[in-house]
Amino acid sequence: MGRIRLLDDNTINKIAAGEVIERPASVVKELLENSLDAGATDVRVRVGGAGKERIEVSDDGHGMDVEDIELAFKQHATSKLSKIEDLDVLGTLGFRGEALSSIASVAEVEVSTKDKKAGIGISLKIKGGNILQKKEVGRETGTTIVVNGLFADIPARLKYLKSDRVEMSHIIQVVTERALAYPKVAFQLHNEDVEVLKYARAPNLIDRMTDVFGRRVTKEMVLFYETDKGVKVEGCLAKPALTKSTTQDLHIFVNNRPVASKEITAAIEEGYAGLLMRNRHPVGAIFIDIVRKWIDVNVHPTKREIKFAEIKPLAKLVRKAVAEALGNVDIIPESRPVHDDAVPVTAAHVGAKKKPKKAAASSAAQTQIIEDEPPVDITEEGMLPRMKVIGQILDTYILAQSGSDLVIIDQHAAHERVMLEKLKRSEDKGAKAAQNLITPVPLAVNKREGQLIEHYRHIIEDMGFKIEPFGKDTFLVRAVPVTAGHLESESGLMDLINELAELGKARSIEEKRDDIRHLIACHSAVRAGERLSMNQMRRLIEEMHGIDSPYTCAHGRPTIIRITEKELEKLFKRVV
Repeated sequence: MGRIRLLDDNTINKIAAGEVIERPASVVKELLENSLDAGATDVRVRVGGAGKERIEVSDDGHGMDVEDIELAFKQHATSKLSKIEDLDVLGTLGFRGEALSSIASVAEVEVSTKDKKAGIGISLKIKGGNILQKKEVGRETGTTIVVNGLFADIPARLKYLKSDRVEMSHIIQVVTERALAYPKVAFQLHNEDVEVLKYARAPNLIDRMTDVFGRRVTKEMVLFYETDKGVKVEGCLAKPALTKSTTQDLHIFVNNRPVASKEITAAIEEGYAGLLMRNRHPVGAIFIDIVRKWIDVNVHPTKREIKFAEIKPLAKLVRKAVAEALGNVDIIPESRPVHDDAVPVTAAHVGAKKKPKKAAASSAAQTQIIEDEPPVDITEEGMLPRMKVIGQILDTYILAQSGSDLVIIDQHAAHERVMLEKLKRSEDKGAKAAQNLITPVPLAVNKREGQLIEHYRHIIEDMGFKIEPFGKDTFLVRAVPVTAGHLESESGLMDLINELAELGKARSIEEKRDDIRHLIACHSAVRAGERLSMNQMRRLIEEMHGIDSPYTCAHGRPTIIRITEKELEKLFKRVV
């Protein structure tokens, strides 16, 4: 008997569904796009168990008749196109005819709908692609689809879903993206009976941006508009003073479809023309309207990736639009309170006479070695050898001499390791080691960020933070760990919160606690590109002497390298 066999339809459908339906947010995305394609002006989403138990999407779109509703759940059945040439003029979000059949193959589905021309509605109950019940119902024009027990019959898929908070944050992201793309549509999102999002119909993009990002962020945004040969680029982006450590809040839409594009993201950042700090990313939304036959949206079942016929001219237009918009506004940020040096003063230095700070040199002189103070000897102690600090290069690396060898220290990696060890020690002693802020820091957050704070709040408070709700979509930070450094600022705290979104991969509370400890250490540390005084460099190296593992940072990267005298002589051809 041969080894190759044909799979049955049920197995085929469930395998195919894996490409389209990855998690509850995938279901919400597909159902929302169907509602928008149906011309809905009011869409309501209700989920239970963060979508794992129940997802309900209701709309006031044009609905379906009896014939359409039965066909809609068949594989590759769609109202969006009839032949391959239609892809060149496709104006809808959906078109593959896979979403509803995929959902029905991995969950139990109930649907009720009424066509605007029909006198009565129709209801179906479907499981495993089979219609279990069909009846007439009285209802308004529109459609309601309820998805129960997602992946209940596929334990292997169910176990890979993350915590409710993480899955809910993905759903919030999906609804938020569609709300940005369709400001004239009202959106609501409830988890159980709790209202998570509510966006009324907005007359224009800027009003919807205010709903999504908040008034404080929107005030810092710049509008832009540019057209060229069948392409229109418009949107709102924040000034360089307001950036994030991830691209989570940079939304790209092509013909109202949210997409991920490295080329467009790069073009946007290039439009800032050096105004962005290293590893910082813009906040806002960009909308590209392009001739449909110039793009291919049929790249992946999720339709998140698309191909452009010619990406270079488009990227150039995006870059020009952003650069011109930023060039026409005042981008000098408002002054903010200045915090103490990011490298903390240890007990040994308390009461020491401080030298007056010198003005920082121009950032253009990145390769200049600082010599504002004479070299300082650091005695051998712990695992590191005796060193003499020489200076700093590229505002990132500390140069020191150890005997006849040259030592180069990555200031961020080294300080990150120091911070991590301090956090561990304070926790081992059972002390939170918190310091109250003279002026509490208010954090204006969106719904996703608020969910993350609430989810991880008990863990980060154990590490020395004190955070409390302060009105709608705002939290107040009253205390931070004594090692906080950059985390005393609003931008530093927001960077930490945004990176918490990646912690869904951790399998236990202890793993998450360890991950958060690493994040706090990373965001507390001095940055690459930050000018340090000789005294700060000396203190950092002294603190490295006092820890057990000074050679790698929290992520395993080296903190220090040594170039021997012999290696230098070889480089300069003094020896063979």
